[in-house]
Amino acid sequence: MIALAPRSRSGRAVAAVALALAVVGGLFAGYGANVFGPDRLCRGWITGADAERALPGGGRLGESQESASTCTVERSGWWPWGGKRRLTVRVVSEKPRFPFEMSLWNVSGASALLTGPVTGAVDRWGGWAFLPEECVGTAPGTRSGERPTVRVSLSRDEALDTTARIVSAAVGGVSRQSGCEAADGSGADTPSPLRPSAVTNSDLDEVCGVPGFALPGLRGPGGARVREQTSGSFDSAWFCDLSFAGDDDGPFTRIGVVKSPELTASFEDTGVRRLTCGGRETYVALDGLSYPWEPEERRAAGLVDQAELGKLLVDGLRGSAACG
Repeated sequence: MIALAPRSRSGRAVAAVALALAVVGGLFAGYGANVFGPDRLCRGWITGADAERALPGGGRLGESQESASTCTVERSGWWPWGGKRRLTVRVVSEKPRFPFEMSLWNVSGASALLTGPVTGAVDRWGGWAFLPEECVGTAPGTRSGERPTVRVSLSRDEALDTTARIVSAAVGGVSRQSGCEAADGSGADTPSPLRPSAVTNSDLDEVCGVPGFALPGLRGPGGARVREQTSGSFDSAWFCDLSFAGDDDGPFTRIGVVKSPELTASFEDTGVRRLTCGGRETYVALDGLSYPWEPEERRAAGLVDQAELGKLLVDGLRGSAACG
């Protein structure tokens, strides 16, 4: 009988390394890639490719459907104990005044706007867009008399083009799966968002760049300068946020000049000012109710009351190229 020689230490070391590599490789295969991921997720509302763009990096994609109108796509970390990133899509019914509900605007000069086949607003954490009206009562989460809307939220900030793409894709996916896709193919193309401007100091003789819209003497607490940020286009919808430098409470006034039919529908049967700009009916809206100040503080800052502010703005617009 021949005795077997004991394994050398080097042989045992090689075997241990091979085993470790096999374990690591298995973990990587399980958590580092979406090798067998589905082509579509969330009842077909979004594609796997869109989810990959919204949730880049390693890890497997999975989904959970919290309700008939809500779905979350989640990417696990590289390892079982790693962090997770999420993309949530919700179909909701918004009030008729949305996105211009009193003191709760969901679009402003800080938003990147979507106009054209898809109408909505996005930022780096998600956004919203309207579904076709044909989806009322057909898509889950929609109700008669309210505005069918898709909302998307991300657990981490992404590029505006990415959030615009995922919001637009969700509109197309929800409407297709619900059998209410618009005849014009809304949602089929990814719109390029109209990006907000940088925040700049206001010219108080031409506030928000509107000739004749002057607010001389306007200053914030301690003489803080007025700052402004704009977004959109006068061809569809244009917004301007006015704030005080160094003020953490946000804009003290939001301005909207709206021609887009999808957005002007929010102003039906309201007292919002109207005028004709470029041969089109145009609504001029103001939101000053969300800012936490008292009437005497407003007067001390040198800001006229809401009615006078609206009149000054309309007068300025009538004499500008925007209404020429």
